[in-house]
Amino acid sequence: MERYSDPGLALFDLATHYVVACPKCAGKAWVKPRGEGQKLVCTICFHTEIPGNWYGSATAYVSVKCRECHEPLQRNAPWNGQWKKLAMHCPQCGDTCEYEAHITRHARHEGLMTDAVYGLPLWLQAEFRGELFWAFHYEHLEILRQYIAAKHRERGITPRNTLKKNSAMLSRLPAFITRAGNRDALLKMIQELFLK
Repeated sequence: MERYSDPGLALFDLATHYVVACPKCAGKAWVKPRGEGQKLVCTICFHTEIPGNWYGSATAYVSVKCRECHEPLQRNAPWNGQWKKLAMHCPQCGDTCEYEAHITRHARHEGLMTDAVYGLPLWLQAEFRGELFWAFHYEHLEILRQYIAAKHRERGITPRNTLKKNSAMLSRLPAFITRAGNRDALLKMIQELFLK
């Protein structure tokens, strides 16, 4: 491919559905698009699941004032998906109480990228020269393949909107993907991911 014109898609535009590792058998599973309820369906063991379980990394965080003496209190802890409150002990007055925690779900778990619905490892990811290459689904992988294969890459966003240009996924790719010297090796790896 000689030329690729960036359509201006943001990463969020592609995060509609995912190919992930099944939580039961580790086989290939699909997380259906948003409009279809984002149900998980495994292609190997046929396990199905509706959103509710979180398998990835997450942190519970509390920042409050003590209910007794109003001393500022802060605490965070890894979250296992089971509870939403953190016990806090005030060093000032000695009061102990549970406070509602804010949960932050992380995009990575144990060094791998995960989906935003279940926190399961993405199926389409591989290590490339010390960096992590990943895609949400096969359509995302195809966009990356076309971009990497192109010798001439254009910012073909219409209308010419600076805000849209700067939020486009392709304008924010890591250097190892945009480097021309990595083109052949990346394309070979992408071909292997398509066969996965």
